[in-house]
Amino acid sequence: MAYELWSQDVFSKGELSPFMYARATVNEYGNGLKIAQNVLTYPTGAAGKRFGTLYQATLNAALTDFENLYFQTFQYVNECVYQLVFRPLAIDIYLEGILVATVTTTLDGVSVYNLSSTVLERAFRVAGQGFKPYDLTRSPNAALTTSTINSQYILNITTASFTQGIVYPVRFVNTGSLPVTVPQIKEGVTYFIMTRSNASFSLYSTAYDAKFNINPYTFSLAAVGANNLFVQNTWTWAHSFFKNLPVYDFNGATTSYDAITFTPSATTGAAVTITLSAPYAPLTSAVYVGGAFFGAWWIGRITAVADTSHFTVAVQTPFDGTGAIQGSLCFLAEPAWSDARGWPIICSSYQNRALFANTDSLPNGFWASVINDYTDFGDLTTDDDDAIAWFPSSNDVNYIRFIVPYRSITVHTNTGIYSSPLSDVVAITPSNFTLQLQDSTPADVLQPQAIDNQILVLSGNDAHQMLWDGINNAYTSDIVSIINEQTIRDPLDETPYADLRRAGSRYIFVINASGSMAIFQTLISQNVSGFTPAVMEQSYGYAKFRQVASSADGRAWFASERQIAANQAPIAITGFTAATPTVNSYLTAVASNFSTTVPTAITFTTTGSLPASTPTLAVQTYYWAIGKDADHFYVYLDQADALADVNAVAFTSAGVNSNVVSWTLSTIFTLEELTQDTFLDCAVYYKGAPASTITTGALFNAQDVKMVGDGFGFDAIGVNNQVLFETHGIVTQVSEAYIGFPINLIMQPMPLTCANGPSAKNTTLTKPKHIRSVRFMFNNTIGGTINGVPIALEPFDMAHIGEPPFSARGIFEIMPMKGWDDFNNPLYTIEHSDPFDIQLLGVFYSVDI
Repeated sequence: MAYELWSQDVFSKGELSPFMYARATVNEYGNGLKIAQNVLTYPTGAAGKRFGTLYQATLNAALTDFENLYFQTFQYVNECVYQLVFRPLAIDIYLEGILVATVTTTLDGVSVYNLSSTVLERAFRVAGQGFKPYDLTRSPNAALTTSTINSQYILNITTASFTQGIVYPVRFVNTGSLPVTVPQIKEGVTYFIMTRSNASFSLYSTAYDAKFNINPYTFSLAAVGANNLFVQNTWTWAHSFFKNLPVYDFNGATTSYDAITFTPSATTGAAVTITLSAPYAPLTSAVYVGGAFFGAWWIGRITAVADTSHFTVAVQTPFDGTGAIQGSLCFLAEPAWSDARGWPIICSSYQNRALFANTDSLPNGFWASVINDYTDFGDLTTDDDDAIAWFPSSNDVNYIRFIVPYRSITVHTNTGIYSSPLSDVVAITPSNFTLQLQDSTPADVLQPQAIDNQILVLSGNDAHQMLWDGINNAYTSDIVSIINEQTIRDPLDETPYADLRRAGSRYIFVINASGSMAIFQTLISQNVSGFTPAVMEQSYGYAKFRQVASSADGRAWFASERQIAANQAPIAITGFTAATPTVNSYLTAVASNFSTTVPTAITFTTTGSLPASTPTLAVQTYYWAIGKDADHFYVYLDQADALADVNAVAFTSAGVNSNVVSWTLSTIFTLEELTQDTFLDCAVYYKGAPASTITTGALFNAQDVKMVGDGFGFDAIGVNNQVLFETHGIVTQVSEAYIGFPINLIMQPMPLTCANGPSAKNTTLTKPKHIRSVRFMFNNTIGGTINGVPIALEPFDMAHIGEPPFSARGIFEIMPMKGWDDFNNPLYTIEHSDPFDIQLLGVFYSVDI
């Protein structure tokens, strides 16, 4: 019997697939976890609790299906980041989670869910199936005039024009003198206000500062003369304007004009008439205006069509004469985009060019605008800054699904991945542009995302990296999901996220159809890559991730789907049935219609007396009902008892003038921001005067919640839109608090394996082993359990009564000293649902083999 020490101090491969459990001789086995729910791995190798989410807003009630939602961020130049929520017939525009505007559209739910978007300086452009692309733009509101100082931090305006509690970008114009402030405001600079009433505001440098009242400007003089304040919040939704459209000859292959001659009336000019020697049937004004006529070296843009034998062009490259030109030497094209031929459904941008792709008529069409002009796609000339058109093809029908600009333009089709030139370090031009096949694995549902010198491509449930090889100027493909294949299932959305607070932390969040999320961590230089699953949970009803969007400044937001409990009309209790040895006691309430399988939260009200029972009922307390039938129901103290049909409340009377109130579930969508300030989901933040009861809205009614108040941890149940802070039954006041749903972390190390002999292939995985002791090293940890035993990292005498718990680093040791556990049994399960962090640095074994 050999005595050995064995350790695992790297968890960067995340949660391994069950198919990896026997591969004990590969490095991934020793660098992964069997279970890693709600775990975020660190580039340094540690595994900790994932981030929390901060509740921002409840989305419009008209949004009832996540398949009618498109969620994205809009980085508005260097000023701020808007969160855009597209829903059928409208766009809701949020700034710092506050609704600042709603714009009406004509897009239905199917169009919304399948949108493609890109940011073009001050415009947010969208494209999709069945409509001409749109641009969402912002402009100033009508001028407001500042008046008097309300207080040191509040300035008044002359006309009541605000809604209180809104963050707006603003600009000042000096028409007399500017208000005197510290720091001093200037013209031509965007500031942000938080409206304090309908006619007053406080001023800040950033939208974030405005929301949280950080560093407000101090007003000392209201100024002289009319001082105009322009709120920047007028939003326009309009079809994208195009100076010139690309052209294409849709009829050349089916209706030949080779035998026809074309005679120009002049060699130059803006209105040169071209006469055909015979009528050409497709030539109509509705089809060809905006198209092009090429005759040998001559080029003209079609501006009008008189009839099937005459059209007018604006000459761009002069004709060398007015003689007839044989049709076989000509090119007659209509606009590539139109209502009849279809508009692009994919958009992007690259090197100061707007990009479009895929119309109904040209599904493999790719177009890039003129440099620095996102409205001009005229591709009649080939100067370096002119527009580009290309049509990638392979040995199959080819259509473009996505455009991903990175080190090159990567175009993702149904047959594979194409890239623009890789060997040139200069800008793309009409003369050097190509699209060459890089890999035959297509992205099928989600737009690939670029991060950490790679493009992550999802093909079905498989993920692979397109790695940039700078030496060979090429992309190479590498499968990355094979060891974590169980974490991605029917993906619906994804976004890259760079955590700027943790060195080297680069992630991609993948949202699954089930509402779970796969978190991919990558740091190629350190051979770090792996997936961990994340889930949202709540005690009553369900919670799901639905869509995600991020910004370049290290922030991310989630559109989440949640169920909340709302009280229904009271129903009178008219009778009871006492318990017997074989039948549970129940109450009678006609047409109560409680589910006979799923517990429903209930409360009781009375103007007389509540039903007499064991245990005794109370008002303002949640119980759980299971229907016996439409008119009768059983009552339980908690959900677990209701589901198991145990410990039903025993009634001895129906009470007097008593009612049962059902708290049924309804579905809402919430906007939540990723946060590392608290380890709770959908957390409501409170900061203000000391209080024990905090209003949270309907989010937490009938829900078990965790809370942090002034550094202490609390448990509560939301009642009537409020939560109560209390410790061992004693009401406690807090001045800063987070209230939210717990994040339930679960970690299990892989089954223990030790090398046995000189070869790494000789493993003891399936050989019974006797573990003398195991030591877990933690960092920045408060709370948690291992196999149900609370984790204690500091001696008891270091816990100071009355002071908040503090994060600790240390060793927690377990000494089983019994049995020879079978390898397939999970030896150790780390669980953590406290509203604090936990970080596992390593697991160290002393084992007899």
